[in-house]
Amino acid sequence: MSDARHAPSPHQETAMQRTAGQIMLECHDLTRVYREGPQDITVLDGLSLTVNAGERVAIVGSSGSGKTTLLNLLGGLDRPSRGEVRIAGESLLNLGEAALGRFRNRHIGFVYQFHHLLAEFTAVENAALPLIVRGQRKKVAEASALKLLEKVGMASRADHKPGELSGGERQRWPSPGRWSPTPAWC
Repeated sequence: MSDARHAPSPHQETAMQRTAGQIMLECHDLTRVYREGPQDITVLDGLSLTVNAGERVAIVGSSGSGKTTLLNLLGGLDRPSRGEVRIAGESLLNLGEAALGRFRNRHIGFVYQFHHLLAEFTAVENAALPLIVRGQRKKVAEASALKLLEKVGMASRADHKPGELSGGERQRWPSPGRWSPTPAWC
């Protein structure tokens, strides 16, 4: 695939620019039922939520209340049993797996509780991987990743592998999905 197919035009608006002051994330009648042997376990039942651009929302609840399930549904990592998720006006409902993967890569930033770094790659290579998947050339992606490392005070650690980073450094590791200006929601 050519770079032009995946790289946005410099004149294209980002999802954030298009939706400034508008609804960024919404879900309607979101339900997730898991099958455990002969039993159906309903984790979410008819949840509706609207989040405007620039708004911050905390999802709190006791263990087992469905927080992770909700985040997986909102991030397109899982499919609802019923209902719909829309991000920046785009429905995730009818996207096939490949299209959903591309959508996640370009419009959704994930910040994980645990570090998801590939042990065989350096900090800058780990940070550049999502950009390379987006279609950026390796040198351009690594230059962008190095700028991200600089933003969090880790430029001097760019050539270090995850095992050579402290737990705090791994937590600060700048995932482009977390720091890039293009994701519609994080």
